[in-house]
Amino acid sequence: MPAPGDAPRAATRNDVARLAGVSSAVVSYVLNDGPRPVAEATRARVLAAIAELDYRPNATARALRLRSTRTLALLVPDIGNPFFAELAKAVQTAAFARGYAVTYGDTEYDPERERAQLAALAERQPDGVLVIGGTPGTLAPLQAAGVPVVTLDRSGASGALGPAGEPPSVGIDDEAAARAGIRHLQRHGHERIALIAGPEDSPAARARRRAWTALVAPAVGAAGLDSLVATAEYRREGGYRAALELLDRGGAPTAVFVSADVQAIGALRAFAERRVRVPDELAVLSFDGTSEAEFTSPPLSVIRQPLGTIADAALELLLDGAAPRHVLVPHELVERESCGPHPG
Repeated sequence: MPAPGDAPRAATRNDVARLAGVSSAVVSYVLNDGPRPVAEATRARVLAAIAELDYRPNATARALRLRSTRTLALLVPDIGNPFFAELAKAVQTAAFARGYAVTYGDTEYDPERERAQLAALAERQPDGVLVIGGTPGTLAPLQAAGVPVVTLDRSGASGALGPAGEPPSVGIDDEAAARAGIRHLQRHGHERIALIAGPEDSPAARARRRAWTALVAPAVGAAGLDSLVATAEYRREGGYRAALELLDRGGAPTAVFVSADVQAIGALRAFAERRVRVPDELAVLSFDGTSEAEFTSPPLSVIRQPLGTIADAALELLLDGAAPRHVLVPHELVERESCGPHPG
């Protein structure tokens, strides 16, 4: 009996066994779903005893026995970016449906911070690691430790892995998706389409810029491109500064293609401060399709990335024994008010 004032003793596996009238080994078989079968009537008695005693197995000890933590790790470059936050939520939802918890790390776009976190994960041995973006070469410790890893939101071709053995990845075809967005602006009659580009070290940003260059250069000439592009980090303040830079140059764009919703939110503020009416004087289309894009003023037309599909495909690669490969998922053009009425 516990002394007065002492916390009640937590139930043990032996307590469950005594109440259910079975051995502690049978309790283990029920908890671990094996390795030996348990009769349904016996299983029911064990589960009833567990409920009555509020028995909670030690998850860490159980993980050591099963060589599984039922935990995944997710590294994001900036959890304050709504796209990364919503993708992280989609991963968590997909993982929970499979019985896994998710821990998070924010690399803050810092390769050294990313390397340190990945090295720590290699020692902790989670059941798998998902990396959004990621710096080339930083995944070696995980691969050497045999920890499954999948990258998300990295541009790549669909199909089998190349000879370099880079990890499996899931994402959209950024260049094709950007082409779809720019062609949508061109169907609205726009030729002088400016670009708020993402960071130059981002493969996705480079792919989106290639699409813009290929489609806009024929209309404005190669020399005219420089006055129509501004590069910014994937943050609201980056989009704000880039939009002001474009307006100050006087390149007279009639539309702007923005590499990320988070930049477009900042750009809309800059246009409002300069009394540039969107879409009457300047059409805006952005990339990602986060929930925030629907609530800007005006609501943003976007290229939407299907986050639920990306998360499900990533978990399939990571956990379900799918052959390692690069998986491309389809993008979607969502038309809202920032581009004006659809041309007849």
